[in-house]
Amino acid sequence: MVINRHMLSKKDIKKLINEVPWLSEVYGTIDEAEVIKVSDVLEIYRIMNDAALVKAMVNVNNSNVSLMYPTLLAANKYPSLVKHYPVVQVDEGAVKPIATGADVMRPGIRELIGSFKTGDVVLVKSPGGRIIAVTVSLYNSDEVLNMSRGKVLKNIHHIDDEVWRLMSEVHEHK
Repeated sequence: MVINRHMLSKKDIKKLINEVPWLSEVYGTIDEAEVIKVSDVLEIYRIMNDAALVKAMVNVNNSNVSLMYPTLLAANKYPSLVKHYPVVQVDEGAVKPIATGADVMRPGIRELIGSFKTGDVVLVKSPGGRIIAVTVSLYNSDEVLNMSRGKVLKNIHHIDDEVWRLMSEVHEHK
């Protein structure tokens, strides 16, 4: 359910690009952007007709953090976007649980690309190279590398979650 939606002014588009630099790299000159407010803690940004970006309040280690992160649609449609985020590749056995909402456990991680701090957005990639989830780190990357078990990434966006369903509505009703 959408509370409200409105087009961003040129000034607000510039502010958004300053906050999320990959937008101009991926989309070039952005003439049109819309913010779709879903709740007090969730907004989806539609950039040039793509549901591209999410702004959400996320609980990380018992503290609420405001995060902006790409949608799965954008992360898979624009591979150059991925270089702006750390990525973990998981083994095949972890794909289905993570793609349907499970958090990422240390034993399922096969490769870590880039470094991150606690609270950073981390993309999760399947062995086939597809981004299957957007997560937030519960530890920094050095700590994760030294762990042998435990939950290390909190799943904040996956297939068929609230954002996924809203993206479908946004694309159907543009």
